Amino acid sequence: MFVKSVWMHPSDLGTSDGQLDSVFSRLAKHGFSKIFLFVKMDDGTVTFRTKNPDVQFTMTDWSGDPLEKAVEVAHNYNIEMHPTFVVFCEGIWKDWGVPSQPGAWLSKNLQLVQYDKKGEPILRWADPAKREVRKHESEIMIEVASNYDIDGIQLDYIRYPEDAEGCFCDHCRMTFKGLFGVDPREIAQLDENMSKWIQWRAENITGFVRDLRRDMKKTNPKAELSAAVFKDYPRCLMHLGQDWPKWVEEGIVDFLCPMTYEYDLRVARYHARNHRAAVGKNALLYEGLGKASSQSKLSPREVLAQATAFREEGANGITVFSHGSLTDDDLGGLDKLEG
Repeated sequence: MFVKSVWMHPSDLGTSDGQLDSVFSRLAKHGFSKIFLFVKMDDGTVTFRTKNPDVQFTMTDWSGDPLEKAVEVAHNYNIEMHPTFVVFCEGIWKDWGVPSQPGAWLSKNLQLVQYDKKGEPILRWADPAKREVRKHESEIMIEVASNYDIDGIQLDYIRYPEDAEGCFCDHCRMTFKGLFGVDPREIAQLDENMSKWIQWRAENITGFVRDLRRDMKKTNPKAELSAAVFKDYPRCLMHLGQDWPKWVEEGIVDFLCPMTYEYDLRVARYHARNHRAAVGKNALLYEGLGKASSQSKLSPREVLAQATAFREEGANGITVFSHGSLTDDDLGGLDKLEG
């Protein structure tokens, strides 16, 4: 079965049970079976009623718990709910070349921010090499896995930042130098030391996924773990520390949603072909389809054409970005995938 799924923002839920029912019944009518609902945002706030005093709940116009109700209504329509968490990003992006702003939690823990190669803080990104950061991010997810009837958890921003090299804080520099005898800020050649630096950063990310998988198995063994990943492997390994084929190889994720946002059909097909080659024939891939993203704006005809190409290239389904951009014409076109 070719799966149809969608990324959904908190604003898509509305403010009432009736609005939720309307949203999910529309998706169910058109054969969507998974929802990836953002519940932790890039500024560190959350959209469920957390008991964590360090984390801010933002959907205060809801009298109850929006996540709890969303899970209930989704299940009424036989739709899986996979809360999606922005990981390691804990602040507000201003613009290219403009200093970012730390969110509430990171503002109180500035010793945990990442630093670029020039020694400047990357004020919206927490350092995945630090134990306190990994603990903070993991605890938020385990709280949801423990207290909600979810079908899985999805990781987003599970990487280093794309807008600056990181992390070159004293902790990372000393740790790496203790292991390999060289300060990463002094690596100037594209040589073996650079390769070690790339692999060390990637292991910080992979290690977090590995540990979270272990903790989820103890807490909610039936819940799946997935990730929204960059489309351009192995570039994302080299620049972002995101080694998602390794996650598949180790069995620490159940499926992946590559963010294949492209306006050109041929390029989109090329990425999907490479994704299947990178993980083998048995891995589950739900190709991210950019109906309306920073990299693509697609008509209903183009949405169907890309979805068809993804299926032809071996994808197990699609994940549309995002719900708010889906028109009735888009959904009607995607109905043709049933055949």
